Amino acid sequence: MDKITGSVGRSGVNRAADVTLIQKLLNAQKIPGETTQLIVDGKIGAKTISRIEAFQKNIMKMINPDGRVDPDGRTLKTLLENQGRPGAKAANLYSFSVKGINLLKSIEGLATKPYDDQTGRDISAWVKGATIGYGHLISSAEWSKYENGITEAQAQSLFQADLNPYVNTIKTRVTAMVTQNEFDAMVLLAFNIGERAFIESSALKLINNPAATTAYTSLEAAWKAWNKSQGVVSRGLINRRQAEWNIYSKGVYQKW
Repeated sequence: MDKITGSVGRSGVNRAADVTLIQKLLNAQKIPGETTQLIVDGKIGAKTISRIEAFQKNIMKMINPDGRVDPDGRTLKTLLENQGRPGAKAANLYSFSVKGINLLKSIEGLATKPYDDQTGRDISAWVKGATIGYGHLISSAEWSKYENGITEAQAQSLFQADLNPYVNTIKTRVTAMVTQNEFDAMVLLAFNIGERAFIESSALKLINNPAATTAYTSLEAAWKAWNKSQGVVSRGLINRRQAEWNIYSKGVYQKW
């Protein structure tokens, strides 16, 4: 975590690196009445000062917010410790919720016969996109096991086996305190982009450290950057990322 070397806000030193850090920390908060992200530009302005005051008033319950963040002050300490998520706890204490499971099943859909995930058509011979159950990709070595189809009960068991590694990835790789809906959204993202991609993502870096330096100005931007299929921007993935983000940021579980 970078450290603030000067004060930020009203009558502060306002060094660009310090302002950038505070803007990122403010964007990581959930402040009543504040629904838009600050532009992280390292420049102190009326919007940043107003957001500091809103944080002090609504989260810190300061009677007289001063719009200032000092290196050793209570506002910075609270920004670092309080991510604005009531009930947040360590990721390893969660399981993927029933709401998350049901939504993922509805997204992937149940197929008891193999199909090509690129065309959606049933197949009788293995292809690279061979899929069955709830989005299970069939390897060439598995083809003989699944070529004649599976039952719904088998699909459920296969789904759980596929899901477990992603749940465990969130449990072990997320070091920040999170809420149930945030945990669920991360499982959904990892399930779609893959374990390694999630582990190496800027999204995970910003979840664990809102002030981390990445190519993105916000966690939302880093999250939604996963919008390409085979190098081409996909409308379906744009919609999927938005649905996941709605779960993460608002707790709204809804298929697009």
